[in-house]
Amino acid sequence: MIINKVEIENFFCYVDKNEFVFEEGLNIVSAKNSGGKSHLFNAFHWTFFNNIYVDKEDDTSKKEWKNANKVVTLPDSVISNSEDGSILKTSVMITLTAEYHDNEEIKDDLVEYHFEKEMIYRKSGYDTIPTGYPELQIWYVKDGETKYLDKGEYRWFLDKLFPVSIRKFMWFQGETVDELYDFGRPATLKNAINEISYFPIYENLVAITKASETSISRKIDTELKKVKKFSAEQEKIIADIDHSKNRLLGMDGKIIDATNEIHNLEDSILKEEDKLKGFDKYSELKTKLNKFEYEIKSANDKIDLLSAQGKEKFISKWMLNKCDDIIKESSKNLNLLSKEVKDFQKSENPVPITLPGPEYVQKMLEDHICYICERPVEDDSAAYKALQSRMEDFRNNQIQKILADNLTELNRFKRNLLSELPEISDEVTKNEAEIQKLIATRKKSTTQRDNLFSESGVEKAAEITIGSSTAEQIINKIRSLNNSRTSAERRRDSYENDKNNEEQNLQNLLDRKAKIIQIDDEFEITELKAKKYIDVINKALIGLKSEAYESLINEIVAESNTLYSKYLGGKTQGEIEIDKGVKIVDKLTKRQLSNLNTAELTAQKLAVTNAFLSLSEKKMNRSFPLLADAPTSQFDDDNTLFLTENLSGSFNQIIIMSKDYNKLKGNERLDFIKKANISRYYELKNDLIDKEGPESRTNKKTFINTIK
Repeated sequence: MIINKVEIENFFCYVDKNEFVFEEGLNIVSAKNSGGKSHLFNAFHWTFFNNIYVDKEDDTSKKEWKNANKVVTLPDSVISNSEDGSILKTSVMITLTAEYHDNEEIKDDLVEYHFEKEMIYRKSGYDTIPTGYPELQIWYVKDGETKYLDKGEYRWFLDKLFPVSIRKFMWFQGETVDELYDFGRPATLKNAINEISYFPIYENLVAITKASETSISRKIDTELKKVKKFSAEQEKIIADIDHSKNRLLGMDGKIIDATNEIHNLEDSILKEEDKLKGFDKYSELKTKLNKFEYEIKSANDKIDLLSAQGKEKFISKWMLNKCDDIIKESSKNLNLLSKEVKDFQKSENPVPITLPGPEYVQKMLEDHICYICERPVEDDSAAYKALQSRMEDFRNNQIQKILADNLTELNRFKRNLLSELPEISDEVTKNEAEIQKLIATRKKSTTQRDNLFSESGVEKAAEITIGSSTAEQIINKIRSLNNSRTSAERRRDSYENDKNNEEQNLQNLLDRKAKIIQIDDEFEITELKAKKYIDVINKALIGLKSEAYESLINEIVAESNTLYSKYLGGKTQGEIEIDKGVKIVDKLTKRQLSNLNTAELTAQKLAVTNAFLSLSEKKMNRSFPLLADAPTSQFDDDNTLFLTENLSGSFNQIIIMSKDYNKLKGNERLDFIKKANISRYYELKNDLIDKEGPESRTNKKTFINTIK
C-alpha cells in the first residue's frame, strides 16, 4: 500500500487548499513546533478513524485523543474573517494505492482508493456551530467505472487496510512510543506473526494431515476386523484408541473455538479502546465536577449550621455581650429581693424556711426526737409545739418558698453569666470567621467548577454526565471483554492441558496396540501403505512448522537487531531478544539489561515494530506505510540522522513528521536528502498571512515549502 496524495482544506492551521504528494521510499515533513506537522498527522486520523490528538483543555502541556465530533477543526483565520451566518467547510481527501479489496489472495491487482471527508459549520455570532457530523466517502475506479463503498463496509475495509493487530506499528507518535506493543501477552506476538507471514499455513497443514492420519487409522482398524478376528483385549484397545482420538478431535475444536474467540475479543478490545479516545476525558471531568459540587454543598451546609447555632446562642446569651457591669449592678436588686422574701416570711424564725425541710420536721414529730440537737421531744412539750408551729409555717409560707427558690436560681444564673460573658466576644468573632472562611471556600470551589466548563469547552454539566456515562460504558465493556478474554484463555489453557494428557494417553494406547496387534505385510490393505506416507508427511510438517516458527523469530530478531544497531549508530549496550517478551540482553552473558536510557528503549521499540512491517513486505508482498509523528523526539541529533538514514531500506513507504531536521539547511540538507535517499522533503512554517497584520492566530497559517 502506498499513500499517494493528501489534500487538506481549512483544517486547523491549513488555510484554503493545500496538497502533499508522497512517493515510495522515505518522505520527510520538517517543521518547528506548531508548524503544522501534527495536524497533518491528525488529517489522517480524522479521515480514517474520526479521532484527533490535541492538547488537553486543563493542561496544554499534555495531549489526548478526542472524538472528532467534539472538535472544531476550522482555522482561526477562516472563522475570524467570515461573516455571521456563513457556511464554512473543513475537508480532507487522501488517495492511496492498495490491493483490490475483493481479492481473497494478493494478486498485485492494485486500485487507487480515495477517502473524502468533510465537515460543515455555520458561523453564529462568536460561535461556530457544526451542522452535522463528519461525513466520509470511499470511492475508487475499477475497469473505467467509479464505484463507492457502502458505509457498512467502511469498518471492515479500514481493518483490512490497517489490521488492528499491527495498526499501532504503522501509525504512532513519539509521545506514545511506549504503547507500540505488549509482547508480554503471547497472543500479541502470535497475531502480529500471523499478519506478516505465511506461518498460519503450516498450522493448517499440520491440522489437515493429523486429521487424515486419524481418519485413515480408523479405516485400517475397520478393514483389519474384516480379515482378522480380534480378542476381547484387542477389541477393547481399538475402541479405547477410537474414543481417545474422538476426544482429541473434540478438544482441537474447542481449542480452535477458544483461540478464535480470544482473537475476536482482542480485536474488539482494541476497537473499544479506539472509541474511548474521544470520551476518556469526561470521566476525569466528572470526577472533578463531583468534587467541586460536593465542596460547594458541604460549605453551604456548614454555613447554614453555623448561622442557626449563632441565632440560638444570640437569643440565649450573645445579646448580653458587654453587659457585665449591668449584671454586677443587679446584685443590689437581688439583695432587695432577698430582704423582701425574708420580710414576706410569716414566721419570726430567722432560719430560712427551707431549713430543715418539712419532711425532716414531720419525721422529728413522728419519732419524738429532734435530729438537730438529738434530744427527745415529748407530746405537748414546748419543743413539740415548736415543731408543730414550724410545720404550720411551712403550710403558710408555700409562696415564700417559691420566691426563695426563684431567688436562688437568679443568683445561680447571675454567677453563670458573669463567668461566660468574657468569652462571648471571642465566640461571636470565631463564629463569623468560620462562616467567612466557608464562604471563601465555596467561592473558590464555584470558580473552579465554572473554570472546568470554560477550560474543557463543555457548556453544560449534562454533557459531562453523558460523556462520562459513555466513557464508563466503554470502560465497562473493555473490562467485560478483558474478563471474557481471560476466561477464554483459561478455557483454552485447560483444553490444551487436557489435550496434552489425552495425547499421552493415546500414545500409551498406541504403544500397547503395537504390542498386542501385529500387522503383517500379508494383509492386503491399501490404507496401510497410505498411512505410512501420511505419517511421514505429518511428522515432516510438524518439524517444518517448528523450524518455520523458530526461523521466523530468528529473522525478526536479526532484523530488529540490525535496525537497532543502525538507529543508535552502532553504539548499543546489548541486543534484542524475543522469547515470551522483548528484552535487551548482554551479548556475552545473555542476561537482561536494565536501566537503559530513553533513546535506547525508544530505538528498541522502533526496531522491533519496523522489523515486523519490513518482513511483512518481504514475505507476504504486503506493504504497509509507516506514518510517524515525531518518532525521534527521544533521540539526540546524531541518532536522529542514523535512524532516518536507515529507515528507507526497511519499508516501501515511510512518512515522518518531525522538528529534528530543522537545523539542516542549504547544502547540508541536500547532502542528507541524497544520503538518506529521501523521495519527498517538505518544510512547513506557520507564519503571518498578512505580514503587516497582528501577531495572532487569526492572522496565521501553515505555508508548505517543497524542498524535493
